[in-house]
Amino acid sequence: MGNIVASLCRNCGFKNEFRVGGGKFNHLTHCPVPSINKETLEFETVNHYNHKDSEKYLFYSDDNLKGDNYNNKSFSNFDLYFNEEGNYCPSCKAKKLAFRITMYVD
Repeated sequence: MGNIVASLCRNCGFKNEFRVGGGKFNHLTHCPVPSINKETLEFETVNHYNHKDSEKYLFYSDDNLKGDNYNNKSFSNFDLYFNEEGNYCPSCKAKKLAFRITMYVD
C-alpha cells in the first residue's frame, strides 16, 4: 500500500505533495520515494527499484537528509523509513521539512 504525503518547510514555506510506495498491482516493480537529485539539487520522486544503486540520488530514507526528528515519529514503506520532521529542504537547505501522510492509496 502506498501513501500520498504532503511536505512543508517550517523555515521557508517550501511545499509539495508526492507519493511513497506502490499500489496493490505494482508494488513489486514500482516504489516511488522522495529524493534529492545530486546533479540538480532538486526534489524528485523516483522509483526506488530502478535507482537504489544509483549514485545520482539521495533518498529521504538516508540519514544524510535527516535532521532532528523532534516528535520522534516516522513512517515506512517496507525497509525504507522516513522521518516526519527534520528533513532536508531543497529550497532553503535547512533540515526543517516536515512530511505528513494525507492519504493511503492502494
